[in-house]
Amino acid sequence: MAKLSDEARQIKDRCVVDPDGFEQWLAARGWVWQKLGRGEYGVSLEEAQLRYVCEDPVLWCRAFMTEPDTGEPYQFWDYQQESIRAWDQDAVHQDGAEVGKTREIVGLVLWGQCTGFGFTITNPSILVGAPQQTHLNEIIMAIEAHVGEGEGADGKKPLINRFWRRPTKSPHYLMRWKGPRCTKGQLGLIYFRPAGYDGESFRGVHVNAMGLMDEAAKLKNKVQWSEFYRALKPGAVTRVYSVPDGDRNTEYYRMTQSAVRDLPMGRPGVRLFHWSKKLMPEPFWSDERDRQFQARYGGKDSPGYQRNVLGLHGQQENPVWPWALLESNVRDVPEYRTLKLVVDDVRGEVEAEAYSVELKQQQGKKYGERHLILERTIDLEELNDPETRRDAVRALLRDVFEPQEQAVLFGGGDLGFAKDPTELTLSREVGAELRDIARIHAKGVSYDLQCELIFCLDELFGFQAAWGIDFGNAGTAVVQMMTNYEIYQDGHYSDRMTGFQFAGAVDAIDENGEPLEEEDERGNVKPVRLPAKELATNLITARFQHRGWALPYDEDVLSDMSNHTAREGARNRIFSKENDHTIDARRAQILRKAFNESIGGADIFSSGVHRRGAA
Repeated sequence: MAKLSDEARQIKDRCVVDPDGFEQWLAARGWVWQKLGRGEYGVSLEEAQLRYVCEDPVLWCRAFMTEPDTGEPYQFWDYQQESIRAWDQDAVHQDGAEVGKTREIVGLVLWGQCTGFGFTITNPSILVGAPQQTHLNEIIMAIEAHVGEGEGADGKKPLINRFWRRPTKSPHYLMRWKGPRCTKGQLGLIYFRPAGYDGESFRGVHVNAMGLMDEAAKLKNKVQWSEFYRALKPGAVTRVYSVPDGDRNTEYYRMTQSAVRDLPMGRPGVRLFHWSKKLMPEPFWSDERDRQFQARYGGKDSPGYQRNVLGLHGQQENPVWPWALLESNVRDVPEYRTLKLVVDDVRGEVEAEAYSVELKQQQGKKYGERHLILERTIDLEELNDPETRRDAVRALLRDVFEPQEQAVLFGGGDLGFAKDPTELTLSREVGAELRDIARIHAKGVSYDLQCELIFCLDELFGFQAAWGIDFGNAGTAVVQMMTNYEIYQDGHYSDRMTGFQFAGAVDAIDENGEPLEEEDERGNVKPVRLPAKELATNLITARFQHRGWALPYDEDVLSDMSNHTAREGARNRIFSKENDHTIDARRAQILRKAFNESIGGADIFSSGVHRRGAA
């Protein structure tokens, strides 16, 4: 009897070959046992079984990797096997904590280098990224331990050590392999790169097999992802792993929302895997463990439990508007349009993009599908020249927005200059509902151009809107220009445009204009006084609670709102200032609606909220 090779003996000793699975593998090739036994296919039974094992990452890991704690063959739980076997699909993992993400990454890259991804990729190269080097170290140490090269390793090396070549560790860790699909003079490579702030370390890396990203929820800068994707050659797949952190303004969140569960092999798209701790067998999951997690994180509804146990996005810590509250107001609004303008002073151009949003559902999950309406480059001089500015803006807006006759409209604006963007929002009142219909987002636009954007949008909708503007530096300038300059007199902005200062206090009212009152310590009833920003936030919240605001699934807006947080101050909440421009535009809008009937009356505003009309 012929002597078994080391690989064949290990496969046999570990009982890796499943007879039914091997039978199917043979049938897929049109092979039969009898001819295989007679050597008619040019390979022995032993060689065929080895190839069968090497083509399946689950079986290969069981055959050639060892559990570091027990010395038993490496195993994957049932829910993990489907994911690792889908190695040639783009995939994103939205998982709980400690459910096997690192185990899959380690097994996948070892199998890929030691078999050439099941003999399918020549000279395979892999990029493993993460926000920080500390996230990569656990993966690196686990791989080194499996090939017998970890610190303190001694004794007999595992079989897969024959593919290991000495790595380089500076400036970044680079593993090198001499696998069966490596051509003469070539090595398989695994690049380990921390993303850092801007993804710079991904520059110069080019991989042909796979790009993996661990702890993906912690990558907050879009350029980190663009640099990561640049490193992937055509045909390289992406595998993204993370526990959610509640931030809905990230590439990772958007990826999980658009990915498809059970995406069939060969179909375009990204496949979603969602592993919660509840999938784990005992002792990793049990009723007792569940009670421990609830106590640790503060209950099932806590963000910590939702993310680390269930693998759900949950919500930000101390959110102003929880996602469930926002989502209950999300509607399909076919008439809604967004226009984005970005000024490039160096090239003297303005990039314009416009889109509508169609609300869709997938497996009970809402998401928005953008439909591009317009994409063009405009000469900046045309928009800066007073002789051509209005006609140019009119033509642009008419190509984007659909006017509505005889409508009750409320507009809001948070205006900026230089680095701060300008946000304009316009909503229609339909019965008891406010329905968003238009949004303009502009970066780097002058005060004159901001005035024209408001005027031409207002004109397109028949000068029917009541406008509220955040009365910061830019807002002050624009409101005064529009209420005083002759070229805007057709809009009668002294009557329809109001500036609001958010910091000062105001006598609080509800959206119907009714004053809010409270009893003091002596039992006397007096008006409630709040900062204008607090009042505006409360008015928005009240409308959301009654499902009274039809919000399109515009990712930019919903991300800003779901990530908006507040902390308790001495008397009132202190709101975060990050990405709050869409929110402040809406705050000014709702204040204008609440004070609509009172604006123009004598002394209705106190020191915090001011009407700024003509001098």
